[in-house]
Amino acid sequence: MFNKRMQYVIKSVPTDDKIALENLLNNMSSEGWELYTMHEIEKEDSFEFNCIFMRTKQDEDTVDLDSIINVASFKTRMEKMLSAPTTPYATCKEIQLKIINQKDRIKRIKDELENDRLSVDEKNRLNIQMSDELNQLNSLKQELVNEMSPNNLYSILKEEKFTIQLSEEILSLIELEYNDGLLSETVKIRQKLTNELGYVIPHINFHNDDELGQNEFSIKIHDIEAFRGLAFCGYNAFYKDMLKGYKIADDDIVVVDNMTGKKLVWIKEEKTKDFWINGYSAVEYIGLVIEYISIKEVSDIMDYNDVNKYIEIVLENNSFLVDNIIPEFITIADLKYLLTCLIRENVSIKNIVYLFEKINDYANEPTKEDLLDKVRLAFSKLILKDLAKNNEIKVIEFSDETMKKFDSFFELEDDENIIRIEACDVQEIANKINKFVHSKKLELPILVVPMDIRHMCFVVLSEFVPNLRVLACEELVSDYNIKFVAKV
Repeated sequence: MFNKRMQYVIKSVPTDDKIALENLLNNMSSEGWELYTMHEIEKEDSFEFNCIFMRTKQDEDTVDLDSIINVASFKTRMEKMLSAPTTPYATCKEIQLKIINQKDRIKRIKDELENDRLSVDEKNRLNIQMSDELNQLNSLKQELVNEMSPNNLYSILKEEKFTIQLSEEILSLIELEYNDGLLSETVKIRQKLTNELGYVIPHINFHNDDELGQNEFSIKIHDIEAFRGLAFCGYNAFYKDMLKGYKIADDDIVVVDNMTGKKLVWIKEEKTKDFWINGYSAVEYIGLVIEYISIKEVSDIMDYNDVNKYIEIVLENNSFLVDNIIPEFITIADLKYLLTCLIRENVSIKNIVYLFEKINDYANEPTKEDLLDKVRLAFSKLILKDLAKNNEIKVIEFSDETMKKFDSFFELEDDENIIRIEACDVQEIANKINKFVHSKKLELPILVVPMDIRHMCFVVLSEFVPNLRVLACEELVSDYNIKFVAKV
């Protein structure tokens, strides 16, 4: 039974790897974890043990600015050239060179001591110096032994979940003296996503990256680049379709926004003071990207520790809900899938206790996709409320021809549903939606499809259609005026 005073974590190992299972149990035990439960699960081509461990809740790790901002990386190129080695290999070579030099110094002292003309005082001085040099040599040898130890390398296995790399030209955005800089912007974004979606993004770490081009920044999730773009200090950014009647000048910078595919115009701040519309500063634009990536990559950002925090909230309010469904009816992995799918489609999980009540109601659904559909139906009023304008929702539907094409994606083969999707077919459908959205200047394209293909439509089309929302026909409750504006 889950206890709010306990911490839980889930680990997986192949069932046929006894050594891996033994190492997992030993390592977790050495860190104070106890095995709570272990289940065998079937993957696509293998079987795994899902092991849930528990221990008494630990104090939250304190996080200081040094863990958020890698100040050491914000050096000039000359400072980096003069700084100490940063890799075990480089450090090892440096110590070896020091040992060689140290032995040379000792040899020179020995040569001096062999001189018969030395006075007693000079010999005593050299003997003392020799003793000091030998002690230093022994210290260097011990440093080399320590550096050669493989145990030191375990410290570098820790990875940063969410990082932003900055080129030198935009490093000023992260300076602590910058009141409206990226540090405060990330706090603002975290608060916004928490309030709107119930989604708390993790700590964001900032680094200087010499490999980026001028004015470039990149966002990495688990050290994999998820976005790369440009930002310019002293400029404001405007999407080109915002600048009606404005003639682009020679000193303006025009780039393509990788979030929307639209042209983005960077105009010097002093030229935009009298504009009737507000653009985005470099900080605000990077903030938009952070919010975009936080939602788009939520399945990689949210981990099992985050899921456990939601479970703890429910435990404090209604422990029955947790005890009744985890892990007998739904695994933590399934719960993570459900939460991330909802967030990915901008459905709030803030009312987490009510969400667990709905999961409990539908816990016997055969698949996690069926459970997702039922939970969305329960949240349909909330979903439509966020999409409605003046009690009206404008939606796009598939034509008969497009529906036939989507139906052809599903083929029955060996009694299994196989999805076969041609990229050109998806691109063609996406192009039709984008063309209509552009012609009607819709900020938020909303597509309505049958429930059985709703999630798959979102997964494949959201990669090509910015800000796409996909609703199931069954989710269209009568509280709102649903206006079908096009067939694609």
